[in-house]
Amino acid sequence: MKKILAILCFTLAVAGCSDSSNLDADGNYVEGVHYRELAAPIAASSNNISVTEFFWYGCPHCELFEKPLHKWQQTLTDGVVLVQSPAVWNEAMKLHAKVFFIAQQMPDKQKIHAALFQEIIGLREITDLNIQQAKLAEFLADYGLSEQEFNDKLNSADIISKLKQAMLLMSSAEIQGTPTLLVNGRYIILNESASSVEQVMDIASYLVELEKTRLSNP
Repeated sequence: MKKILAILCFTLAVAGCSDSSNLDADGNYVEGVHYRELAAPIAASSNNISVTEFFWYGCPHCELFEKPLHKWQQTLTDGVVLVQSPAVWNEAMKLHAKVFFIAQQMPDKQKIHAALFQEIIGLREITDLNIQQAKLAEFLADYGLSEQEFNDKLNSADIISKLKQAMLLMSSAEIQGTPTLLVNGRYIILNESASSVEQVMDIASYLVELEKTRLSNP
């Protein structure tokens, strides 16, 4: 039985569902309230501190998350990087994840990435994946990728390998909904504790600093 996608329900203007009383005595965010630490942290693949967003193009909340996420990205200091990784629970999401990886190899990747949210949100009611694939081929053709090139890339060893890596990362991080942020393979932000998207970013910034402290004091 296919696993059902659990979309975390918050928007850019969520009514206050947390307040300063949830902070600790020093005014810091609290483990178990605002974030949780993975029982088995995921080993870093570089010296950078990574903030990974797990997303799905078919998730309207992920689309709303895009602008504040990339605005926050511009504030990141050297040695801290934002990574976006597609969530995958079913065959349709496998197709969408592959399209993400194909788009990331194209010259207009940022423009294509932004446009894919509306494109795939519009395809969600189409259950025939062959039809979805054909429509996505048409979509990418407008950006210079032929249908033949699209189909070849879709089934290439490189794209399939990237898909497998994304699925393994998602499984290791125990991701159950989108959008979800994972800080350096160790801390998962609990969106339900935040009163706004901006506070989610503030928690992420706090965890980045916490991770810097941890790494400097091994």
